[in-house]
Amino acid sequence: MLLIFFGRLGWLGAPKNIAFKIIEPFASLFFNSHEFLSGQFATLFTLGDLIEESKNLRAHNLALIGENSALREKEEENKILRRRLELPLEKRPESEIAQIIGSSSQDGGYLIVNKGKNGGISDGMFAVTSQNFLVGKVVEANLFYSKILLITSNQSIVNVLSQETRVKGVAKGNQGLSLIMEMIPIAEEIKEGETVITSGLNDSAPQGIILGVISKIIFRETEIFKKAEIRPAVDFESLEKIFILKNPDSS
Repeated sequence: MLLIFFGRLGWLGAPKNIAFKIIEPFASLFFNSHEFLSGQFATLFTLGDLIEESKNLRAHNLALIGENSALREKEEENKILRRRLELPLEKRPESEIAQIIGSSSQDGGYLIVNKGKNGGISDGMFAVTSQNFLVGKVVEANLFYSKILLITSNQSIVNVLSQETRVKGVAKGNQGLSLIMEMIPIAEEIKEGETVITSGLNDSAPQGIILGVISKIIFRETEIFKKAEIRPAVDFESLEKIFILKNPDSS
């Protein structure tokens, strides 16, 4: 009651002003601190939202990259199949497309593909590219994969024919680098630059598959046979998919 009475008389004005003067800096500090902390919490929440949004965008981008990659691979496979289908019917017997999953330089070179007996593959079948270039021969067909001996391997032997002069011979692998066409009678005319194809004799490779081009003629006058070096048509380093030719009696 006394405080009310003194207040009406105006006697408390000075003490009140002094009290406000004392409290004012602390009140200002309190309100400023409150605003600062509120701003900091708001910033933290905003940063958290941005980080979460960034994670979601990254996950979405990775998913798109995966989808685009799968589409590109499918398109590449379709291009290979289209090139194969553009060949005349007689040059594209029944075949199975296979992905190369491994390789070895042993004995001049092998490829490992992801098709085996489960895909109708068996030993002795020949492998070609979509352009009908000879790659090699299946030498070991397992259930889910097969081993293919490259035509440039030392162990590879294929019956061949020079396309222009029609000279027959046998092409053997040469240290994984090229092929050597042997058993060419010395009197036979054969030329550099000729394309060499499979002859279709004594093996399961149909006639007309391209091995490569003759780059050099090798002969000695004292011998009854001459040889020809063949530069392979296949770029083995860039191979990704090949076609394995199925024998007519294998299906």
